[in-house]
Formats: sequence, C-alpha cells, structure tokens
Amino acid sequence: MSAVQEQQILKTLHSFGYSDVWDFALKQAQILVSEKIAYYQSRIDYYEAKYGMNYATFCAQFHQIAHPALLEREDDSIEWDAAIAAVRAFTKDRRELFS
Repeated sequence: MSAVQEQQILKTLHSFGYSDVWDFALKQAQILVSEKIAYYQSRIDYYEAKYGMNYATFCAQFHQIAHPALLEREDDSIEWDAAIAAVRAFTKDRRELFS
C-alpha cells in the first residue's frame, strides 16, 4: 500500500469520526461480535420456542419428548448446544473488546 493510499484511508476514517485505524478496527470488531451474539441467540430462542423449554430442561426430558422424531431431536440438540457455546464465547470476546 502506498503512502498516498494510507493517508487517504486515515482521512476517510477521520471523516467518519475514527481517531485511527485501530479505533476503526476495534469498533468494527465490536459490531461483528455483537452481530454474532444476536444470531446465535436467535437460534437459541428458536429452539426454546420449538420445544417450549430451555436447553437444560430439554436435555433432562430428551427421551420423554415424543415429537419430533429422535433424529431431529438429536440434530437440534447438537445445534442448540453449539449456539449456546457460541454465545458464551462471543460474549467473552465482547467483554474483552469493550474493556
């Protein structure tokens, strides 16, 4: 990247209220992490609505749930658990980015 390009980038970032490239990168990272949390939380909300319970209760009652079929419940369990793990991980990242 040329010096002219670097100066143009800084000028553009300043015009948007960023103090430097690192300030821009931090704000963008915060936005991306917040969007990921919202996405995975929406997946958790979907499964809670589908089964009418939280994940812990779903796991405790897994074999008593008649519908949907076992294979679908297993798939949902894997995806639900992964969404919970993702929310935890991205929430940790967000705390670090905002500290």
